[in-house]
Amino acid sequence: MKKAVYYGIRHVRVEEVEEPKPGPKEVKIRVKYCGICGSDLHEYLHGLFPQSPFGHEACGEIVEVGPEVKGYQVGNPVIAFANGAYAEYLVCPEERILKIPPNMSWERAAVVEPLAGAAYAIEHGAIQPGDTVLIAGAGPVGLMLLLGLKAIGVKTVYMTDLLKNRRKKAEELGATLAFNPLENKTPAKIKELTSGRGVDAAIEAVGIEATLKDCLTSVRHRGKVIVQGIFTDRVPIHMLGFVTRETTMMGMNSANPPLAMEWIESRGIKPESIITRIIPLEQISTEGFEVLTGKNQEDIKILVTP
Repeated sequence: MKKAVYYGIRHVRVEEVEEPKPGPKEVKIRVKYCGICGSDLHEYLHGLFPQSPFGHEACGEIVEVGPEVKGYQVGNPVIAFANGAYAEYLVCPEERILKIPPNMSWERAAVVEPLAGAAYAIEHGAIQPGDTVLIAGAGPVGLMLLLGLKAIGVKTVYMTDLLKNRRKKAEELGATLAFNPLENKTPAKIKELTSGRGVDAAIEAVGIEATLKDCLTSVRHRGKVIVQGIFTDRVPIHMLGFVTRETTMMGMNSANPPLAMEWIESRGIKPESIITRIIPLEQISTEGFEVLTGKNQEDIKILVTP
């Protein structure tokens, strides 16, 4: 079968490898789509993480089941929450798959996993419908957070991003205002928009020093900062303001698939609205990673199909 094999920074090759066999409690899935996640892009640019998630936003059809699998059978369309899905086939433990409802498209199924990450962050961050929220970053992570906030009834969501197309998409999906932080300094703009108070919660969705500091300086007294961006560099933080304003900061790195599915099925959330392109597996480096690394003005979420 074909699989994208990671050899090093900016060195991924699609090769023929042996097809995997499922263990007793595993299923084998023919992959339909695998989304390129921000963590995958970080690994492409900086090296694999200790527990690499490379290729984990997958959906497809079960083609083989292990003898001890109880809840699934051949032919079931599923979402798989496991890495290694930049390939024609993926083996996944039974407890890490989720059946796709009959009326759900493959494109929608492919982005349930990132929406589930937003669901976890919003739930564990205890964001309330009446809160005013800043999201720093309008890429896939930030836009999924925006969809989640709208699902729970948050009315005021400000977003920042350097790219015009992402700011436009954010406002299309319900952001109150999306602005360029280089043209409008985020803390000053947020103070202007909130009559000097600051937002109740700020969510870092990029993974860089500038956006984290924007979040920390844009929340109100006793506000909260939720960090979901993936950081590869150390970040110095001036702790005086953090202490005197009694800020709460928390990191988020898990998912809540049932809540994401509830948002889709009962609240009309359409996470597939951020997909901008679908590419063949053979082009994963040239038309996937390199395109997203180049910060083009068109693509937001790219799906890979083998």
